[in-house]
Amino acid sequence: MYSEEEQKIKAKIPFDLWKKVELLGFDNANKAVINAFEKLVSDPELNIYGKEQGTRIQELKNELDNEQKDNHELQIKIQDLEKQLEDEQKQNQELQISIKEIKSRFADEQKHNQELQLKTYNLEKQLVDEQKHNQELQVKIYDLEKQLEDGHIKNQELQARMKEIESILADGQKHNQGLQRELEIRIEEAQQKIKDLQRELEKAERREIYFEEMHNNYMMQVQTLINQKQILAPGAKKSWWKLW
Repeated sequence: MYSEEEQKIKAKIPFDLWKKVELLGFDNANKAVINAFEKLVSDPELNIYGKEQGTRIQELKNELDNEQKDNHELQIKIQDLEKQLEDEQKQNQELQISIKEIKSRFADEQKHNQELQLKTYNLEKQLVDEQKHNQELQVKIYDLEKQLEDGHIKNQELQARMKEIESILADGQKHNQGLQRELEIRIEEAQQKIKDLQRELEKAERREIYFEEMHNNYMMQVQTLINQKQILAPGAKKSWWKLW
């Protein structure tokens, strides 16, 4: 009788050899290995390797321990890379939200710019109206000057009327200058806002490209580690002469 404690081992044997073992009635690899070990330890003639076989078994156990240790380290590296990938995906999502916000702001600014353009059009129309009014005043001045030449009005009344007209013209010019300056200021503000938003949008697009490249690099690293893990996995093929 043997103790209840068990030792887990790995075994790789040629396929044709295993088919022969099955023909002997073994439908389970554990039964076949246990039976072979019992035969080995009970029959001195089969134990031909002595200490060399024990040394080889210990070496194989050490290799198995190293392989399991390497596999554990690969698992840790994969977890770290998966966490980094998750962080990068989160940053990418935040960047996408930031880009959407910038685009929304840009759309708002475009709408505001359209409103400014409409207001500019109205100011230009007012300016045209003022110019038309000035022309009418000039015509009226011409008429007054003609009346003066013809002697239809008195000199004092004409001077008073001229002062009124000059005051009206001065007020009109000041008003026109104010409208013109307001129009120039609004146009400059709109152009500056559009330039600022365009720069922000270009920076956001460059950051998006940068994070996308980092994301692709992390995916390549993860795929490489997965491939390495598959190479070192328990199912990896070994030479037929390696029993354990």
